[in-house]
Amino acid sequence: MLATAVLGLDAAAIWFGFTPGDFLAGGWSNDPIRSWLSPLASAFLARDFVSAIFNLIFLLIAGRYVEKAIKPLGLGVIFVAGAYGGALARLILTPGSALASAGLDAPVFAVIGAYFMLYGVPDAIPIARHHNRLTQIAILAAVWMAIQIAFAVIAQSFAVSVTIVEPVGGLLAGIALAKPMLAWTYRKA
Repeated sequence: MLATAVLGLDAAAIWFGFTPGDFLAGGWSNDPIRSWLSPLASAFLARDFVSAIFNLIFLLIAGRYVEKAIKPLGLGVIFVAGAYGGALARLILTPGSALASAGLDAPVFAVIGAYFMLYGVPDAIPIARHHNRLTQIAILAAVWMAIQIAFAVIAQSFAVSVTIVEPVGGLLAGIALAKPMLAWTYRKA
């Protein structure tokens, strides 16, 4: 966030943010350290104040329960995997995108995905309970996408690569790693 405050979001995102087009155009070999660390660095670039606050709130709510289940190291692994999962999703689904990643969306959605896999969908969220856990998560992700699209259209800043693809990549990383991290955490029990 310091880079965003000092340089401004656009300059910080260009320098530190993950851009699929640059990565695939040879960034991974021309400047490997910056290219391979950019998915993680871009998570710490605040896109705007409101999204940063919402992401931190969701991280605090879901993160504390995920940390209880899989310990701090497991939470860190989920967080980092979410950043890289979002970047991988962007590489696969929007490889030519020139938009730089910024924000905690992908890592936070990884933590939320891990929370849902470990604890299920909370009863306070109105969703049909006759579906299995993965279907419930998919329904919630679809609702979230619709809300994101509505806000992006209103704000006239819709970018599929960053608004939809990256958080879904993070969510999938969290879903995929939650149970293995739980088993790894308690492997000696």
